[in-house]
Amino acid sequence: MLPLKRKVKKEIFDQIMKKGVFVHSDSFYLKFLPQNTDLPSNFAFVVPIKVKRTSVGRHLIKRRMTAVVEKVLSYTKNGFFVILFAKKDVSLFSFVNIEREILDLLRKAKILNLG
Repeated sequence: MLPLKRKVKKEIFDQIMKKGVFVHSDSFYLKFLPQNTDLPSNFAFVVPIKVKRTSVGRHLIKRRMTAVVEKVLSYTKNGFFVILFAKKDVSLFSFVNIEREILDLLRKAKILNLG
């Protein structure tokens, strides 16, 4: 589970939505806001009701998204606020496909230190 200090706070969430940079893929998109700080990057995960009707299904998708980010948390650059959204139902996708797509998004946004 992602530590509480690494989660985006509600007051910052609105700023990210208004001023954030948008990057997308087939199944996900993310908005991020770079900050000039040395604080660790913070993350939030959103799965709309239109993507999955049941809360159980939405939480499953959020847990998978969180697991991917937790795996690469040590490789993320400092000073970013990131919100990751699911565009469509990815609960039937394999974990490897979800991981690949999210990592591609994070690389595209230049949030990861990986090559």
